[in-house]
Amino acid sequence: MSCRLILTLLFVAISYTTQAQITLQQYRSSVIDYSHTLRRAEATTEGAEADMQLARKEMLPSLGVSSEANYDLRVGDKARAVSWSMRADVVQPIFYGGVIHATKERAEMLWNEALSREQSAMLDVIYDADVAYWTLSRAEIYYRAIEDYRSIVASLRDVAAHRFEEGYTSKSDLLQVESRLSDAEYQLSRAKQQWMQALHNFNVMRGGDPTDVISLAESILDTKYLPEREDVAEVVLSHPDYVAAIASREASRWAVKVARAAYLPNIGAGIYGLWYPKTPNVRGAGTRLDGGVTLTMTTPIYHFGERRQAMRSARSNLRRAELLAEDIADEIVLNESNGWTNLVSTLERVEAVRHNLNLATENLEISTYAYGEGLGTILDVLQAQLSWLQIYNNAIAAQYDYALAIAAYQYIIGESLDR
Repeated sequence: MSCRLILTLLFVAISYTTQAQITLQQYRSSVIDYSHTLRRAEATTEGAEADMQLARKEMLPSLGVSSEANYDLRVGDKARAVSWSMRADVVQPIFYGGVIHATKERAEMLWNEALSREQSAMLDVIYDADVAYWTLSRAEIYYRAIEDYRSIVASLRDVAAHRFEEGYTSKSDLLQVESRLSDAEYQLSRAKQQWMQALHNFNVMRGGDPTDVISLAESILDTKYLPEREDVAEVVLSHPDYVAAIASREASRWAVKVARAAYLPNIGAGIYGLWYPKTPNVRGAGTRLDGGVTLTMTTPIYHFGERRQAMRSARSNLRRAELLAEDIADEIVLNESNGWTNLVSTLERVEAVRHNLNLATENLEISTYAYGEGLGTILDVLQAQLSWLQIYNNAIAAQYDYALAIAAYQYIIGESLDR
């Protein structure tokens, strides 16, 4: 088998099965559908939405019914031993120190925060799916490369054995090739283990059988163009982590007002209806229906400094939320800069190693041909093989790093949510 044919095979994604190929987007969708992390985030969002709706209901009138019954052990001949009453109240909050409005606004901010946290969880899941996809691609390509490398060494062993039998080479040459073949088989075993582990992780993340053999429609060896760099200011403002931090900050701001409202006057109005037996409560007296309007007001006066400490605690939480939002903004700026630098650098390595691989392939062809014609030594061929394998491994690593760099940059800027 010629080296050019081997090189062609190495740069083609080979599948073990006839199953339909799975694209990166299809794998993302399957991981999203199975992800327990997303299900937990959705449950948190659902709970926050319910809390928000509950807070909104606090501003509406409420209807309540109460009843009471008494049994008197000492009654006259005509008096009833049992007396009772039933009351219905409709209460409308008027002013509770602003606590109802502040609680509602705080609940809405917490709901917005939960929505953003859910988007952030989605980014995490998509990035993890990308890493699993490209890791499997790398492991499979490396496994194929070692398989073909073993074939190269085995072919060289046959040539060395034939030359030894014909008396053109020494036993030392044959032993060196045999040693190299043993090492290639060892590397093949390790490569297969890495591929199987990557396959297991790939399948478990989508809820499949760990041992299912998958055919990938995309490869780290595919041409991937450098994405356009995003404006970092826009990235910060739209990033789910920053949006969640801002919502948390605003929720803390409303929490300060909630704490203050607990020590302000409360005013409420209501309408009530009362049904009870007439007085005196004797047989045949009948019942009576009354009603009226109520207006209540309560004012806290002194709580031994409780209000001051409550406000101090609430303001402290607000300050922490403000600083956290600033830290997250700085972190996004830093991650975007590092992510773009990593993207450009890995692309440079991809382009450099491609040129080196062409040189190593040509050197391997020449060395192998020269040895077969008796014009070179076995050491030249073995060294050419090692050089070729190392450079090809570098090519795989560079392509893998570049694929992950693209996934990481999309994760940093939140682009994956738009796909």
